[in-house]
Amino acid sequence: MKNQQQSESSTSLTDVNNSLKFIVNHLQSNGFKKLIKKSNFLHSISALSLYKVGNHSNQEVYRLRLNIRYDSRWCLFKIRCYGDAQNFADLVNVEYGRVLSIAFCTAGGIGEEQDWEIFSVLNHFYDLLRDLHEGRYYRQLFFQPLPLLARWTEEQMEEEGANEELEAQMNNKGYYKNIMTQANRVKAVILNCFIRRR
Repeated sequence: MKNQQQSESSTSLTDVNNSLKFIVNHLQSNGFKKLIKKSNFLHSISALSLYKVGNHSNQEVYRLRLNIRYDSRWCLFKIRCYGDAQNFADLVNVEYGRVLSIAFCTAGGIGEEQDWEIFSVLNHFYDLLRDLHEGRYYRQLFFQPLPLLARWTEEQMEEEGANEELEAQMNNKGYYKNIMTQANRVKAVILNCFIRRR
C-alpha cells in the first residue's frame, strides 16, 4: 500500500513537473501573457516554488519536489525578466520577494543547500531590486523606477529574516566565491536605495 502511494505521488509530481516545463517554454507566447495577468496563476506558481521545502522522504520524490520548486521559480523569473511594470506589481503582490528570501535562507535549515541554487536566487533578487529601484531601460518593455514596489519587496525580505541571512551569505565562499560577491551586490542595492531616499 505504501509503495502504491509513493508511486502515485511520484506520478503526480512528474505530471506537475512536465506542466511547469511546458509553461516555462511557452511563457513568451501571447496566450501565456494573458495567463500571467490572472492572479490565481501567479499565486499557484509562487506556492509551488516553495513546495515541501525541507521534506526529504526519498531521493526520487525529493528530486521531483526540487524540480517543481526550481521550475516554478524559473517561471516567476521569466515573468520578471520579460514582463512590464504591471507584471512587476503582480509579482510583488504574490510576495515574490518572500519566495526568493525563503529560497536562499539556508541557516534555518529550510532553504536550498546547493551553492548554485543560492547563487541563482541571489542573482534573481539582485535583478529584481535593481529593476525596481532604477527602472528598466535595456529590454523592449521599458518602465520607470518603482520605489514603492521596491520598498514592499524589501519588507517581504525583512519579514522572512532575509537580511540576517544575506549577511551570512556575504561570508559564503561557495560556488567559487560567487555567492559572497552576489550577496554583496544585493546588499549594495538595498543600501543604495536608503541613500537615495534621504
